[in-house]
Order: sequence, then structure tokens, then C-alpha cells
Amino acid sequence: MLLIFLLFSFCLAYDESISKHFINLSQSSYCVSTPQEWNCITCDSSIKPEFVVENHGARAIQGFDAKTNTIFTVFRGSSNIQNWIDNIQISKISPYNDSSIEVEKGFYKAYNYLKPELINNFGSLSKKYGTNEISITGHSLGAAEATLFVYDLLNDYPNYNINYFYNFGSPRVGNLEFVKSFSSFSLSSFRITHYYDIVPHVPEEFLDYRHISNEIWYNEENSEYKICNDLNNKEDDTCSNSCSPTHCTSFDDHVYYLNVSMGNDPTC
Repeated sequence: MLLIFLLFSFCLAYDESISKHFINLSQSSYCVSTPQEWNCITCDSSIKPEFVVENHGARAIQGFDAKTNTIFTVFRGSSNIQNWIDNIQISKISPYNDSSIEVEKGFYKAYNYLKPELINNFGSLSKKYGTNEISITGHSLGAAEATLFVYDLLNDYPNYNINYFYNFGSPRVGNLEFVKSFSSFSLSSFRITHYYDIVPHVPEEFLDYRHISNEIWYNEENSEYKICNDLNNKEDDTCSNSCSPTHCTSFDDHVYYLNVSMGNDPTC
């Protein structure tokens, strides 16, 4: 009975209009390299970009989101998505006090290049806009970096309240202990997947990688979605994982979320 109630609660909490807002923001991060360039096709007028943080090829944009009344951080995916997929590292590192918690080395390295400046920017943004309410999003590699950022904020910066965390086409970020630790926090978050997208299936489960919970799985046409049952830290085999291990091979599904073409190739 409790499980039914929890699933119903998540069903009510998932807001597709907010999801579409954040997928547009995620796509915009591929197109914009300075705050003054906020004029791309998916650049929403409710977004006020203040900082573009770049280091070693990684990029994040921060500012104020008037639609959600939050300070936002969006992480860009790889500038060459296909090349990144082909070269995903599988080795893990344990950068946390609890050495049993492990995350993928390449994702953490890319994120950690950005982290100090992102944290520093929160101070000035919070002061300027008078809020500690934040939202975080990203697509592909950006979704992995966003997950790591959320985890650090939950552990080390409790003065910031994460109102929204929507990620799209995320790879698996860490091991089961990471997922358990992530799930121990009270957080409304959604991991959106699209049909046979290849990226949510790497790195593979047999390498002891797991997904965080609250998957929302969209069909091929992006016309319907399913609220997945993964609250026990195990992927729902009737959602994205239903195509594993032989059919989850679509690159096209990875670069097309909620009817938005993702990456550098679309006209920005």
C-alpha cells in the first residue's frame, strides 16, 4: 500500500511542463558560450544567465530562472556526443569520506574542474536575487555532472534548497553505495530517459554501476511517458532497461528528448 502511495505521489510530482522547460535550458547550454549570447532557439526569456563557467572542455551556465524562481545551474553535455559515448571510461574513484561510495572517474573529473567556481557563484547569485532556492539540470554528460553536483550540495551545502533536479539521458554515475547514499536524502528529482537511448545503459550494470531512482521513460515518439518503479534502488525492467542488453543502441534517441534536438549539430 505504501509503495502504491509513493508511486502516486511521484506521478503527481512529475511536471512535464517543467521538464520541457529544463530540456530547453539543457539544449541552450550547447549553444551559448557567454551570457550575452542568450538568443538561441531554445533560450527562454524567463532565464537570466549570469555566469558561463568553462574548464578543460566542461561547461556550466548559472543565473536566475524567473519561471521557477530559482537560481539555476545547467551542465552542458559533451561537445562531441558520439565521440564521448565511444570513449566513456569505466574506472571508478572514491572521492568521499565513505570509501565504499564510488563514482565514474571521467564524470567526476569533468565536474570537479567546474565545482569551485560554481559554488562561489552561488554566493553572489543568492545575494543578488535574494534566494537560496536552486534548480539543476543537464543532458548526457551534463546529466552525470549535475548528479554529482546535487550530491555534493546535499552533503556539504544544506543552506541551499534544491527545488528542481531534472536530468536527461544520463549515464550511470556511481555504484550501488552511491545510489543508496543519494537516495537517503529527501529530494524531488527525475531522471528522464527516451526509448532505446544507448547512454542510460553505460557504464554497464555488471561493472557495478547503478542509476539513481525516479526514472521517467518516454516512448519513441516522445508522446507518452511512464512513471517507473525504481524506488528500491533497482532499475525498473519495464522502462528503459526493458531493451537491455541487446536493443539499447540508439544514438538518435539520445539526441532527441521531449521533441527537442540536442547537441551542437541542431541550429542553435
